[in-house]
Amino acid sequence: MAFAALIAAYQEAEDGEAGLRAMLPMAGRSLLENQVRRAISAGASHAVILVERVPAAMSAALDRLKRDGIAVKLARDPMDAADHFHPEEGVLLVADGLVAAPDCFEAMAARVSPTLLVVADTPENEDFERVDAEHRWAGLALTNVEALAATAAMLGDWDLQSTLMRRIVQGGADFLPVDGEAGVVVDAGEAVLMAEHSDKSRGAGRSMLRRNSLQAGSWPERFVYAVIAMRVAPALLDRGVEALWLRIAAIMFTLTAAGAFWWGWLWTGLILALLAGPLDAIAGRIDLAQLRDHEGGWEIRLIRAVSHALAILAMGRLAMNETGEVAFLILAATTLALLFLTYRAAQNLRKFPASEVRYRPWLADGNAAIWLIIPFAATGFWFYWPLATAIYAYISLFLLQNIQKEVMRQRD
Repeated sequence: MAFAALIAAYQEAEDGEAGLRAMLPMAGRSLLENQVRRAISAGASHAVILVERVPAAMSAALDRLKRDGIAVKLARDPMDAADHFHPEEGVLLVADGLVAAPDCFEAMAARVSPTLLVVADTPENEDFERVDAEHRWAGLALTNVEALAATAAMLGDWDLQSTLMRRIVQGGADFLPVDGEAGVVVDAGEAVLMAEHSDKSRGAGRSMLRRNSLQAGSWPERFVYAVIAMRVAPALLDRGVEALWLRIAAIMFTLTAAGAFWWGWLWTGLILALLAGPLDAIAGRIDLAQLRDHEGGWEIRLIRAVSHALAILAMGRLAMNETGEVAFLILAATTLALLFLTYRAAQNLRKFPASEVRYRPWLADGNAAIWLIIPFAATGFWFYWPLATAIYAYISLFLLQNIQKEVMRQRD
């Protein structure tokens, strides 16, 4: 069912740090941005923010969402909010200050209205509004435009989200439990919480960062960069450091490394190239925590690939100058072609959900190729590195192509 999100954003935070609950800090952004991105990721066509006043921080948050292509609109009162929905689409109500796991949003998106997400009426869930003797509302409710408009028409001085939730219950809503045997997740404490103050929202952001993991990537990204990123990213998130600047720094390090290789400064170039990887990984963690593409936009991916290519070619030229053999430069160029074909093969294989490769982290890419320099440089045979990377890339491509053929054969 097509639906859009209605997000309540008018209640004050308890500690007054951010003013509104919606503007509480979370993963270097605002709680509101997390709610909007969760709803859009679950399939919402757009989001309507119900807010009485629009502080400067909220305007900045909305601008960031719009720059990422997310359709978001403001409504100053309930009747205005109802007018922003198509008569035939569902309305996913998101409670003010709610932090919910993606499983909760996705489970609600798969239901039909009226549906209420609930938790058990226990002491640990006392922050959630009571529905009946056994349940409390977990902050997500699915209804229709007619119910929203009818509630807005009779609202008066009552609170919209509570009144609309009551109307949904009275309309015979299905209860979708967060946890339990029929629940969305195993542990409700990890799935939903109400953030009334900044300590809760910051804690939720850090918890989300710990749970998120990058499934894709080569062995340096998984086993080296990830360890560094998990320690550094939370501190940078709390300080509001932008992932874009870290990516730019990583690219500049790689380009400088290429220049160092060109001029024959092997160890200087190698150190710079190795430092670029963790910076890019930290940026990926920050983007992931903020529910954005952890690899950056296509522009960043292209520039990153070009910088890696220049570094590899510069290494090939350095080997050529040291040995007098042009074959090393040709091998470096061949490595680039093989890495590109390997990347394309890996992307094609991801189109088949059942084709996960156990040894995917060990396949060649730009990061793995650069890290492969270390043993050759340490033993003094670094000029053989172009040959080793060409063989490494060829084996990776060979394996991926054979796996893809097997997957296609099984599908036929």
